[in-house]
Amino acid sequence: MKALVLKDFYVLWKQMRMIMLILILLSVVGGVFNSVFVTVWCSMMPFTAIAYDERSHWDQLAAMMPYSKREIVLSKYVLGWLSMAAAIVLSLAAQTVVAVFTHEASALTTWAVSFLGGVIALDFTLPMVFRFGVEKGRWAFIIVVFGVALLGSAAAGMAEELPSIPVPTLALLPVAAVAATAVSIPLSIKLYQVN
Repeated sequence: MKALVLKDFYVLWKQMRMIMLILILLSVVGGVFNSVFVTVWCSMMPFTAIAYDERSHWDQLAAMMPYSKREIVLSKYVLGWLSMAAAIVLSLAAQTVVAVFTHEASALTTWAVSFLGGVIALDFTLPMVFRFGVEKGRWAFIIVVFGVALLGSAAAGMAEELPSIPVPTLALLPVAAVAATAVSIPLSIKLYQVN
C-alpha cells in the first residue's frame, strides 16, 4: 500500500506545489474559516488522484497487479489523511512565524476540528466516488464539503470558547469521525469497481 500512496504523491506533485503556496497564503491570513477551508480542501487530493487513475485507466492495470481492492481503496484514504495532516503542519508553521510578529496564536482546537471535519467529508464522499466515478461523485463531494465546512467553522468557533462547552460535546466529533471511517472503508471496498 505504501507504493500506491507514493504513486499518488508522484502523480500529484506538480499540483501540490501550487496548493502548498496557496495554503501558506491562506494560513498567513488566518481565521477560523481559512483553517477549516485549507484542511477540507486538502481532503480533495484523493479525488484528484482517482480522476487521474480513471483518465489513464490505471485501475485496469492495478487489477493485473498483486494489489487487493482493500489496498487500493485504503491508499486513497491514507492519501487524504496525509494531505490534511501536511496542510495542518504547513499552516501551523506559517502561523507560528506570523505569531512571532503579531503575537496572535491560532487555536489548536480549530485545527483538530477542521481535520476531523475533513475526515468525515472523506468518509461520506469516497464511497460514492468509488461507486459512481469522479464526475458523478463530485456533486456529492461538493454538497458534503460545503456542509462540513459550515459545520466545522461553527464547531471550531464554539471550540475556541472551550471552558463553556462540556467535554463530552467536544468528544463527539472524534467519535463521529472514527465511526464514519469504520463504516466508510468497508463500504468503499464493497463499492469499488474497475472501469
